[in-house]
Amino acid sequence: MPDRVVEFKSAAFPKYPNENEELVNDNCWGKRLAEYLRDHLPKHGVATGDILCEDWGWLVYVENADFPLWIGCGVMDEGDDDENAGDGDEEDDHSSHDDPGKYAMPPSTQPKLPKGVNEFIMHVNAEPGFLKRLFRKVDTAPAVERAERAIQDMMAAAPDAFQDVKWMDTSPKR
Repeated sequence: MPDRVVEFKSAAFPKYPNENEELVNDNCWGKRLAEYLRDHLPKHGVATGDILCEDWGWLVYVENADFPLWIGCGVMDEGDDDENAGDGDEEDDHSSHDDPGKYAMPPSTQPKLPKGVNEFIMHVNAEPGFLKRLFRKVDTAPAVERAERAIQDMMAAAPDAFQDVKWMDTSPKR
């Protein structure tokens, strides 16, 4: 599990019309965002490789000689397709089939995103192999921090594409 994630809102990375054909699971899209990372991170000092669809979203390989390093990205929430999105007058279409107890905020109280704006998440993962970890401590922090700095720089260079950016610590508290 990554130690930090970044969440943001954007209308710059809509779903491709045929993206469902590539997805492992419905609503785990984000190919345009993965392509953007692949194409723009090298401008901020981080070389990237291929992108890959996973069952949770998209993976962008980061070139790293010491161990596999990658960035996971995907959509968390889609902008409402309703003409009146965000005005608070629409009926809750989730209540008949979703269990409200499984949400931090029940769907009827969650703020709706404007049409065309989606909420995304990204995180950097380092995966040193078992043998490397068995015979020596592998310090992944410098590589992860370098990738996170490049993501921050990339986002700062395109403020219209990345709004309401929130970095969060997800490491377990001891």
